[in-house]
Amino acid sequence: AANYGAAIATHDNRYERAEEFLEVVHGLWNSWKFPWDEAIGPNPNPFGEVMPINHEGKYFKVAGPLNVPLPPYGPPVVVQAGGSDQGKRLASRFGEIIYAFLGSKPAGRRFVAEARAAARAQGRPEGSTLVLPSFVPLIGSTEAEVKRLVAEYEAGLDPAEQRIEALSKQLGIDLERINVDQVLQEKDFNLPKESATPIGILKSMVDVALDEKLSLRQLALR
Repeated sequence: AANYGAAIATHDNRYERAEEFLEVVHGLWNSWKFPWDEAIGPNPNPFGEVMPINHEGKYFKVAGPLNVPLPPYGPPVVVQAGGSDQGKRLASRFGEIIYAFLGSKPAGRRFVAEARAAARAQGRPEGSTLVLPSFVPLIGSTEAEVKRLVAEYEAGLDPAEQRIEALSKQLGIDLERINVDQVLQEKDFNLPKESATPIGILKSMVDVALDEKLSLRQLALR
């Protein structure tokens, strides 16, 4: 942020700015309607219709229009990542592909159902939102080679006690109040509002713990 002459904005402000940014971008994309666009009616100007957007908002002041028309296949695809409430709201308006951390299958199903319902509530057609789950593949020529890669990966991790301590800080778990070998409850988590780790990743960890009924030790090792 310092390289751009700005302080780091809060989580809420970042999403507020992003939402206005996308409003401006979509406005610009639609500011020049070319003759092949049926929306501008019959006998169009051979150069299309060009309209300024004259946007004046909290973060942007943009007159427009864009100096190039959209191609026949329409605007670029909007791919959005974010698992917080603000991120989900932004995705419901603009996200066509949502890149998401989904810690468990039940959590993934819930996320997809919620994303589609939110998009419908914004008046978007069915099927306008796709979800791309995050995963890290370990690929080998044989099953034995894959197992070796997994073992090498796990060997490089911190000792269990260090992982438990780090995870408790990330998820706001009070180690003085809970037993690390007891199954975690929803009340045990106190996720930070501002975090270096994306909120979606933290929520995916909580989903894994609750869906699979894990203790903090099991979650850290998981």
